[in-house]
Amino acid sequence: MKLTILIDNYTISGGCYGAESGFSAWFEDRGKTVLLDAGRSDMFMKNAWRRGIDCLQADAIVLSHGHYDHTWGLLPLVQAHIEATYEKRPRIAAPVYAHPDTFLPKEAGGKNIGSILDEASLNAVLPVHTTKEPVWLTDRLVFLSEIERTNDFEAKKPLGHTMRNGVWEDDYLYDDSAMVYCSDKGLVIVTPCAHAGVCNTIAYAKKVCHTDTVYAVIGGFHLLRDNPDVMRKTLDFIEGCQPELVYPCHCVSLENKTLLARELPVKELGTGTRLRFDE
Repeated sequence: MKLTILIDNYTISGGCYGAESGFSAWFEDRGKTVLLDAGRSDMFMKNAWRRGIDCLQADAIVLSHGHYDHTWGLLPLVQAHIEATYEKRPRIAAPVYAHPDTFLPKEAGGKNIGSILDEASLNAVLPVHTTKEPVWLTDRLVFLSEIERTNDFEAKKPLGHTMRNGVWEDDYLYDDSAMVYCSDKGLVIVTPCAHAGVCNTIAYAKKVCHTDTVYAVIGGFHLLRDNPDVMRKTLDFIEGCQPELVYPCHCVSLENKTLLARELPVKELGTGTRLRFDE
């Protein structure tokens, strides 16, 4: 499996890639390609082009949740699909997999932080499939969809509000999800934002994939604030999983990256990073 980071808050040294506060990644596994999230602009497509990737050729698209920095890039992607159809250029009308709450309106502090495109508008160009259950995209690559929240220290506070049945309610981001690759060495867990909690995500990945062996944890861990108690429990949990590789990015503060690096095998990651597993 090959994993390419198309968008992160930072870019790797030596590359000519754009960075923005957001996340997008490209999976290649056994002849199938999957786009995970789309950042907040067309930057992920520009970076993909520099990496020799055509986003119009994705076999599937997965949305980790509905926040703007993971979904606003869908607008230029849809535009590119429409233009390709008009100009009779090749494209794949890839199925889009997401949790049912992904397209609900979301706000925080009076600002729209949800998707620009609603489900119907996206479905007019790319078929949308919403589910709370895991979806296996290849025999080794799975979209977890709704993540079980089983510990006592993560995902306890809402982030803004979401509108359900015409009523605003606290948003606990039940749409938050992740992707998992079952490698020969253990699970490779990619958490774009981990609003459900990175530890909850790891635990659920183990359950879905029927193994306790974790090889790598990659992505945003939603560790932006100074909370020593949560950080200590997070460190203890991840350390107990004994991963060989940890790549914190996106929504992890520099201070918390430093704390993670003191106790875990942390590696650098940014826009343009390409990782290979079982190759």
